Amino acid sequence: MKRFLGILLTVTILLIPATALADYDYDSIPTPNMIVVDGDDPSVVFYARNADQRLFPASTTKIMTTLVALANGNMDDSFMVGEEVLGTTIKFTKDSSLMGIQPGETLSLRDLVYGLMLASGNDAGEAIAKHVAGSVDAFVAMMNQKAQEIGMTSTHFTNPHGVHNDEHYSTARDMAKLLAYALQNEDFVRIAQTRTYTVPANSVRTTELVLVNTDRLLKATEGDPLQTVYPYAIGGKTGDTFAAGKCLVAAAEKDGARVIIALFGDKKDLYDGDTVMTNLARFVNAAAIFEYVFANNYQTIMAAELGLQKAFSTGVVDADAEDLQDGQLTMSAMIEELVVRASAERINAIRANAGSITANVVLTTDAQAPIVAGQSMGTIEYKLGDDVICTAPLTADFSVDKVLGVSAVMPEETAVVTASPDGTPLIDKGRKDWNTGDTLTLTFVLLAVLLVALIVIFILSERKRRYERKRRARAKKRRQQYYE
Repeated sequence: MKRFLGILLTVTILLIPATALADYDYDSIPTPNMIVVDGDDPSVVFYARNADQRLFPASTTKIMTTLVALANGNMDDSFMVGEEVLGTTIKFTKDSSLMGIQPGETLSLRDLVYGLMLASGNDAGEAIAKHVAGSVDAFVAMMNQKAQEIGMTSTHFTNPHGVHNDEHYSTARDMAKLLAYALQNEDFVRIAQTRTYTVPANSVRTTELVLVNTDRLLKATEGDPLQTVYPYAIGGKTGDTFAAGKCLVAAAEKDGARVIIALFGDKKDLYDGDTVMTNLARFVNAAAIFEYVFANNYQTIMAAELGLQKAFSTGVVDADAEDLQDGQLTMSAMIEELVVRASAERINAIRANAGSITANVVLTTDAQAPIVAGQSMGTIEYKLGDDVICTAPLTADFSVDKVLGVSAVMPEETAVVTASPDGTPLIDKGRKDWNTGDTLTLTFVLLAVLLVALIVIFILSERKRRYERKRRARAKKRRQQYYE
């Protein structure tokens, strides 16, 4: 008990806000292999320990499996899984990390990828490999090819899940590089940061599967004696085998700055045999390191200091014209409390080129009445060149009622609003907005057409009547001549 309290005290000290520490005591962490890098440029290393030493990546392998599946498979494909879910090169046991599927089930590739990343299902890994590449061996070849493309020069995979094999290896540096690459894929990020995912029951498996993310930086487990959740965590992958120990490759993002941590090899003998601490230490340590690096290895600037454009406008479908300003809804970007966090060099570049920062706004809410003042309309990206400096929420400045008597017409596509370098909004929308003026114009056109039609009908009728009078007069004259 005393030993546990002592370790708890040590961890508590590590969680003191980083700004209160003169320097982070990396030596207090016994993890054998680790590296801390900039998530956007993993060549920028904040700390490394045996980062190039060969190690067993265990289930962190599944980051690569997911990337290959996303690049070569269709997430909406549904197919029947077979005996491969029991293991091919090695048969899975009750102690294996499994999603919980059975041969004969029909599942989507999406279900399997979530089962792979969240529940760390080895069975899902085998099913994905066979479906995407036709065989596990062919899929593994694709994994190794991708590793070479990324620059993982000290990595070799033999399976899609990380079950131990002496020839299945990597390094902390390579795995950090892998996650940095994966975070460029929006689909991967969406999957990795999901807390829970439910796979419906089917005729083979009569109960649903509720998949819970094993990354405790994202979701705590009930009964854990320590706080592990880190609010800026954006996803990663855990690993755990006897040979590899407890592993974690994880990323966090704060104010636009992104950090990646790779921790490998935590075992009980490093934590006085305490199983609980051995399992939780990687999450607690990662959270403390993240906080320290954000506070001490980056600089900040308030977005409001950069003179960024804050006002934008757009047309509104079905709007009451009296509620608009010059036919437009005006919107404001909320940047007053927005912080930009980046390296010292990057902050200096942003300051020096503030006048070249452009704005790109995507309306994630349909620009269609009714709209309420303060309603979220979307987000805005502020960019310097091709790099996003920061993003801000965009809200409506005032309410807009729906014009009476006009049925709702949904825009064909979400409106995209951009701003030119001089701050002039450039609005590109999928369809023309229909307003009261358009309704009046149509009414006048229809009345004019009706009037012309009536005039034509009158003229034709008069001509017909004159023709009939003349015809009757000629017939009468012929009769008179005949009887005379």
